[in-house]
Amino acid sequence: MIIFNTDDCIKCEACEGICPSNAIKVQPNNIIHCDTCGDSPKCAEICPNDALKVDFLTLEEGGAQQARLIFNGLKCDQCGKCVETCPQNTITLTNNPKIPLEGFCVMCQQCVEICPLDYVGIEGIKDPNHRELNIEGPIYIENCVGCGTCIEECPVQAISLNELGEPIEINSEICIKCGVCSQTCPWNAVFISEKIPTKRTKEITEFKLNESSCIGCKTCVEICPGDFIKFNTNNLTITLPKMCAACGLCEKMCSVNAISLNVKLHDATPCTEEGVVCDAEKCDHIGACAMKCPTQAIHVVTKTGMSVPEQIKSDEDPLFKSCIRCGACASSCPNNALTLDTEFEINKNGTLIKRPRIQYNPSKCDQCGDCVNSCPYNMLKTTDNPKLPIAGFCTLCGQCIETCPEKALSYK
Repeated sequence: MIIFNTDDCIKCEACEGICPSNAIKVQPNNIIHCDTCGDSPKCAEICPNDALKVDFLTLEEGGAQQARLIFNGLKCDQCGKCVETCPQNTITLTNNPKIPLEGFCVMCQQCVEICPLDYVGIEGIKDPNHRELNIEGPIYIENCVGCGTCIEECPVQAISLNELGEPIEINSEICIKCGVCSQTCPWNAVFISEKIPTKRTKEITEFKLNESSCIGCKTCVEICPGDFIKFNTNNLTITLPKMCAACGLCEKMCSVNAISLNVKLHDATPCTEEGVVCDAEKCDHIGACAMKCPTQAIHVVTKTGMSVPEQIKSDEDPLFKSCIRCGACASSCPNNALTLDTEFEINKNGTLIKRPRIQYNPSKCDQCGDCVNSCPYNMLKTTDNPKLPIAGFCTLCGQCIETCPEKALSYK
């Protein structure tokens, strides 16, 4: 059985692209694949025509046998029973008369061979690699390949790159801890607020080589972090992969512009768009939400020039500002007084969804101020209240949503 390390997977989709039977589907948070149902494939059991059969393959001398599926298209009448019974939902019918069915594992092991970081293995034969990380602080960078993919995606231009191939630098004074860079990074080299990112999905719309321009210098072969590009000694050119991490180093480093790579990145999910979100068009800047918030995680300047919840006059224009639970405070707290709960569930229209929230233990807080300094939205502050010595963090209690008269606040 093929096994995946989904926690460390960079979601480059190379395994999906090389699978000859389309039995692998890479998703932002998971990898769905045919696992042969623990050596007893249900699709083969239910097939009335023996179009799907189980075979056993011995991969090494004295080793355990591995189940694999064999498909005979001549016997398949596309009844769909295998599709209905597949617990992983990988098997589908096709419009190809030669291969009317796909989504079953034949144990070709091409996914194991192509994974650039060896995160794909075989049960009992080869364990997937696991990355050991000690992520610390609001901004953490490790093993950056210097492709620069994240630079244009940063909404506040906080990222710089001195030279291709060198690690990026993130200006902590500008960074708003939105997490877009970590979601975008093709090689999982950037971590914001100690969180494991949900990777952005992407589509390679063009990846071509102009053989007449290629001079066979092998620069792209040597610079590719995943060894995806192969050199052809016969014609002194290269072979590009069907799917890869799409970091673009090969294209950027090619001295003769022989490689063309176009990538369509799907939307990122910055933490400003999850949890309690304010609809700016509905907000009337009344300030009831800020007055109701038990941790002072909302700041409003009303149309009459009153700063709430402080109840002092302000020269600022009407505004709404809140803690977005980016986690920068929790990652910088030396005493774990502030922590990020990533498994907290909120009820949205009858459906439970997980959203991160900030938890606070006043007994561990010494008011050192590290959290205040690290907050990119200037929401945190120290207080004279012994029960709440730090204020300004959001616990997703939802009281602001209930109290808003304009229904401008909601869970997303």
